[in-house]
This record gives sequence, C-alpha cells and structure tokens, in this order.
Amino acid sequence: MPPLGPSWQRSPAEPPLPCKTGHRAASVHTDGCPPRGHTIDATEWDTRYRLAREAQAGRAGRLWSAVPAQIVQDTVSPFPPGRALDLATGDGRNAIWLAGHGWMVTAVDFSAEAVGQAEAHAAEAGVSVHWQVGDATTWDPAGASFDLVTVMYLHLPEPALRAVLARAAGWLSPGGHLVALGHDQANLETGAPGPGDPAILYSPELLRSCIDPASPGASRVVRCETIRRDLATDPEAPGDGGAATFALDTLLVVEA
Repeated sequence: MPPLGPSWQRSPAEPPLPCKTGHRAASVHTDGCPPRGHTIDATEWDTRYRLAREAQAGRAGRLWSAVPAQIVQDTVSPFPPGRALDLATGDGRNAIWLAGHGWMVTAVDFSAEAVGQAEAHAAEAGVSVHWQVGDATTWDPAGASFDLVTVMYLHLPEPALRAVLARAAGWLSPGGHLVALGHDQANLETGAPGPGDPAILYSPELLRSCIDPASPGASRVVRCETIRRDLATDPEAPGDGGAATFALDTLLVVEA
C-alpha cells in the first residue's frame, strides 16, 4: 500500500478515453458529455475542472457536488474502516468523505487539474489522502489490496468497463467490498442529467455480468439494482435538475 499523505504523483501519459464520468448533459449534449464517438482526454478534463474552479460564483468552484451520493454514504457506512481505493476520483468528493470517516484512502484520476483540486479540498477538510494521477483503465496498485474500492460514475465502453470492474474486484482483501455507481440507461427516457450515449450507460444486468464468480479469488455480487436519486437533495453536480426531479443510477456492491 502506498504511504498516505497529501501528495500526488503523475503516471506516464495515457491515451485519450471516452467520456469518463457522468456529467450534466442535455439530450443534444450541449453541456457535459460530447456526442457519441468523441473521446475526452486528460487535457480536456483539465480544462473543465479549471473552468469550474475559476467560476466561483454560485458553484463553490466545483464541477461536482462536495459529498458522495447518499446511496454511497448509506452503503459504505456499515463497513469497518480500512484501506480504500477511489478509482476515477475526480475532484475527490468520495475519497475525502471516506478519509473523514476513518478510511486510509488512495485516490486516482487521470486529470492533474482534478487531482490538484482534490488535494486542496482535502486540506480544507483536514484529511489525508494519497493522491495519484493515473488512468483508471491501466493503473495498477503494485500488489496492494483494499478493504474497499469505489468506482463512481466511470462511464466507458462495455469492454473497458468490464476490464476495470474485474480488476477492481481482484484488488479486494478477503471480506472487502467493491461499490460502483453510475447513470442508468433508463435516464434516456426520463430526461435526467447524464451522458446521452447508451453505449456507456449502466444497467443492473450489465454490472452484474461484469463480475465473474468463477474467476480466481472470486467475489460475489451482494447488491445490484437501479436506484432513484432526488436531484433536489442529492445532485451529482451543482445545478442539476432543470425539468427533471430525479435521476436513476445503477448500484453494484460486490464482496470478496
């Protein structure tokens, strides 16, 4: 396990990725994820996070909400604190919350700007997190294992998502948990904010099938379902909502 601390390190340059995490997005993609087939690289994410930081008025300088989704808090709270990995951490809201609740946290994102903001947010919160700049599809824990791995709103084409979740489940210590959450495909029908490309959206069937019970060190799915999230009280990003009052997320909980 890497040493804990408020430092971060850069991994070697990685290739561009498709829309990495859920965003506020109109059906025509005027805000948030781009049209289908477009890739968002780390440089573009750096720009988005920097613009959010500079636009202080009414948004507290954040691209995302300051705390995890309520279902994440409710799901993780019963677990005894230990070593945690927040993969694709963004500006660190999940990692910082975990650290504030007694977890020893490593957090990874491929946007250096996001990781820099996360480090600043952690300092403001008075918590210690080991930050790393790295690609969620290729990052490796160098033999470390974790009592908890969180993967929040990481939206990738199915083959890449399957690989990420399978690898994450393989990093769990005995009795550890993988918790993944992302925008459900049904949001395309409700008009809720989030990516508009069905190829990168979640469903319970998809996430459940990503965990192979026959793989070495097999983990078991203990929960996999669609969750309704109230946008007024539990937005993913400041300003979420508009005509929609709720969003649907897919939740996956795996136990080693």
